[in-house]
Amino acid sequence: MGFTPFVQAPTLALQAATVGPFTLVNGTPTIVSWTAPNDGAEHRAMVVVSEDITVAATGGAVGWTFTAPDGSAATPTLIAGGQATGAHHATDMAIVGPGTTVTIKQSGALTIGAGVVWAEIWGS
Repeated sequence: MGFTPFVQAPTLALQAATVGPFTLVNGTPTIVSWTAPNDGAEHRAMVVVSEDITVAATGGAVGWTFTAPDGSAATPTLIAGGQATGAHHATDMAIVGPGTTVTIKQSGALTIGAGVVWAEIWGS
């Protein structure tokens, strides 16, 4: 009977983060991004977003983009637009292809209201 040694799973490390709060705007800017190494291997990405809406919002969605290992683009929503005042948060994870740029962005313009976002990208 053979022995199979324990193989350490890849450890996620903080790759990118906002410095202080990011103010939601009437536009769709990038909040933070990270590019996985282009080494031919699959990588993991985890995104964490916290939002504080101080004036009820119209618009202001937050999402993320990445490329799956098969080359297809993905653009999941993290926090939908039109949030009431208060705290909102989301976490999502995916396996991404080599050389993929992972981006957390404001995916919907904030046309009414006010709020800020803190965002992190963890990866391996």
